[in-house]
Amino acid sequence: MKDSIAVIMDGDEADTSKVSRLIGLFNFYKATEPEQARMAAESAYKLALEKNLESYKAKSLACMGHAAYIMDRYTEALEYFVEALQLSESLGLKRDQGVILRNIGNIFLDQEMPEQALSYYQQALAIDRELKSDVDIAKELLNISSAYSVTVKLDSAYFFCSLALEKAAMLKDTFIYAQVLGNLGIIEFYLDKSDSTGNSYAHREKYDQALKHITEAERLFLEHGIVTNLGVLYLNLGDIYLERKEIAKATIKYSNALENARMMESIDDERRAYLGLSTCAELLGNTVKAYDYLKKYNALNDTIFNLNSSRKQNQLMMNYELEKNKVLLKADEEKKEAVHSAELSKQRSQKNISIAGFIIVFILSFIMLQQYRQKNKSNKKLKEAMQHLEQTQTQLIHQEKMASLGMLTAGIAHEIQNPLNFVTNFSESSMDIIKEIKEEKDENEKQHLMQELNMNIEKIHNHGKRADTIIKSMLRNSHGHKEDKRLTNINKVCDEFLMLAYHSIRATNPEFNCTIEKKFQHDIPKVNVMAQEITRVMLNLFTNAFHALKERQQKEPNFSPLITISTNDAGKHVNVVVRDNGIGIPQAIRDKIFQPFFTTKKSGEGTGLGLSISYDIIKAHGGELKVQSKEGEFTEFTIQFPV
Repeated sequence: MKDSIAVIMDGDEADTSKVSRLIGLFNFYKATEPEQARMAAESAYKLALEKNLESYKAKSLACMGHAAYIMDRYTEALEYFVEALQLSESLGLKRDQGVILRNIGNIFLDQEMPEQALSYYQQALAIDRELKSDVDIAKELLNISSAYSVTVKLDSAYFFCSLALEKAAMLKDTFIYAQVLGNLGIIEFYLDKSDSTGNSYAHREKYDQALKHITEAERLFLEHGIVTNLGVLYLNLGDIYLERKEIAKATIKYSNALENARMMESIDDERRAYLGLSTCAELLGNTVKAYDYLKKYNALNDTIFNLNSSRKQNQLMMNYELEKNKVLLKADEEKKEAVHSAELSKQRSQKNISIAGFIIVFILSFIMLQQYRQKNKSNKKLKEAMQHLEQTQTQLIHQEKMASLGMLTAGIAHEIQNPLNFVTNFSESSMDIIKEIKEEKDENEKQHLMQELNMNIEKIHNHGKRADTIIKSMLRNSHGHKEDKRLTNINKVCDEFLMLAYHSIRATNPEFNCTIEKKFQHDIPKVNVMAQEITRVMLNLFTNAFHALKERQQKEPNFSPLITISTNDAGKHVNVVVRDNGIGIPQAIRDKIFQPFFTTKKSGEGTGLGLSISYDIIKAHGGELKVQSKEGEFTEFTIQFPV
């Protein structure tokens, strides 16, 4: 890719041709390789800026915005699009303005801000009608319909979707026609669900109409290889068949939706598919399968919560960026007006300099006052946005704590099962011995049986105390209050929570096995720490290590997982070293792993707070948390506790 850009930049052709080819390169890569597309767009912008090619500056800025948008960098995309829109307006590039306005609307709709999206779609529609671009008009009508659907204004959504269908039918564009037809069927279905007339025959007719449109859209999607929104069609077909009590057909469509959601990596569609499959299984009397689907649905709810939290942050930042741009634009316009007014005043007031000076001072003072007021408003909104962001961060930190507690509880459940099994077995054995004593007549044999009974009771007592110790440990670590520092045996903490983490990962992955090496220095001095906080750190490091081992084992069938835990006294501090031979940490991200919210895990598997919180805890204890790693070979975390 870099070579292709270099070839274009070093060519002998005109500068405008070079920029045009770079934009073409962006369009070629944008659907398959967003990062490559971004590089091409940035190169086009730099060249246009260097050669002062104003129209190409606007076009390349729009390309940069589109690249950021498809990479889910919504705030960055919005900044590029707003700058591109201002430049396009000043140059009179009407068609470019329409496309940019549509893209800004798409960003707001993706972030569930339909009111803002409608404003930009309507501006784009006005430009499309002015240019008489039927293809763009159809797209805009469909976008407006989608925005009204989100606001649950279904009558308006149906009206604009019907207009879009008429326009798409005239164009004979299969892609647009199929998209519009599918949307129309979905709106008809939900319009019917919201109808409270109670006329069952009318309901049946409306369902039939919705089913007809969505089924036809499905056929066109599959026939022409269209994958965009195919999962939504499957989900709504499943809902319609469920309403019609055609459970077998509903199950097929929900299964199709689940397969499409996994392929498109759509968590929300996957979640809806699981809920539909659970309902179908329950109606078919298969409660086991229904419960299994429901568990998967609930598991994805946590992921949706994270995405919604992220979306709220994006909404706050986008509102702030828009407000900031409005303030700057208004200030710029007021400045131009002030300069113009000053020039007119100067020309008209040559004979009276004092009056002209007074007018200029008055105008400038008014502008500064307006700017001051606007700045105060902007600062107030920024402060409110930051407060919302802090609330969201607090929620995410609480979620990370609850996830840690969940892992701890899973490990304890497996750990406590062992002593409970001993208690049960020895209790049953004791009951049998008591029966034998009652039936035995030989005194010597009775004495022997009494000794066995006494041994069983001792074993029951020992294993009961062991279970009691584990439960007390769980209660101690689940308390949310701030504890005092106390001298703690770090070997015991490492040993206990290493096994809890191991049992926890095996609870969800029974096939996973790992060799564990413990190299504890037995005469190591105790460290003065808050035990509850340190157990969270150790549990997080052990869990991350086991996940890295499991991931490498999945890639390499003959791989032998190994985790080594060692402690040693280094004089001024005590070292705890956790080393695994898992996938390792790439050099490119090694400096980021302790940053809040940075995570390499898939959606729903982590919030990116574990290592960040662990780092802060160790720092608060006056210690150090360091990492060494080689990608594909090992990762080693070292904790230094001050003595």
